[in-house]
Amino acid sequence: MTVVEYMLIGGAGGALIEAVAFFNRLGEWRAARLTPTGNKRRNPPSFLNFIDLPPVMAIAVARLVLGGAAATAYGTSGQATGTLGALTVGAAAPALLQQLGQIRQIREAVAQPATQQPGVQQMPADMVPNTKEGAAPEAVQEGGIA
Repeated sequence: MTVVEYMLIGGAGGALIEAVAFFNRLGEWRAARLTPTGNKRRNPPSFLNFIDLPPVMAIAVARLVLGGAAATAYGTSGQATGTLGALTVGAAAPALLQQLGQIRQIREAVAQPATQQPGVQQMPADMVPNTKEGAAPEAVQEGGIA
């Protein structure tokens, strides 16, 4: 598959998940329009009052972009192959990226202070020698050993 195909199919995976989320919102809107007995309310909420379109559209665009980018990255590196692989990675892109954000080293790299002087390298926290006996607390917390 080409890079463009991975982008398009991954974006379609992101759009598929957004379509499911939108379908769920429509069900909530329908439920809000009905009384507990199933009759239509006298003043039911309108579609535009119940669903906030600007954020919904922004999320849809973000899912398309994230899906396409993740499928391209996984596909071109050989981690996902074929149409189904690209579609699946595209659909799972927000969850995949959220999980990557939970990795301490990545989180620290992204959150480094902007005031750090260029050219001055600091030793990452997990590289500082541990002088105490036993495993470091963060290693125990993450399930590793020191």
